[in-house]
Amino acid sequence: MLKVAAVIGLALAATAPGIALAAPDEVLVVGVPDGGLAANALMSGDFGKAANKLKSPVPDGANDPARLINLGNAYAGLGRMADARDAYKAARFAPETLLVLANGKEESSRDIARRAMGKLATNYAMR
Repeated sequence: MLKVAAVIGLALAATAPGIALAAPDEVLVVGVPDGGLAANALMSGDFGKAANKLKSPVPDGANDPARLINLGNAYAGLGRMADARDAYKAARFAPETLLVLANGKEESSRDIARRAMGKLATNYAMR
């Protein structure tokens, strides 16, 4: 399986206080050392830039679960919860990829997407 670089915890509430109720408290951003997959934009809170970069997949990237997870993160940051849910759901059903977490453990892309969807469900219940 393909291993992708670190997955970094990001506190959206701290980065963008205006969307604290709309976005999950913490999401997992899949990043690569060269700043690919819009990780830098997500970590800096520029969710619009991240969404624009990720919504049009590069060739052979339409079913890339890392791209779809980060796209879901960008949509959640923009308050577009239905779109975020769709992106996470697509990642759950994309080919399974093993990702390396920030703590050094490896985790299935499907598990990460499932956990992200669960955080969205929690936010819907809080409203």
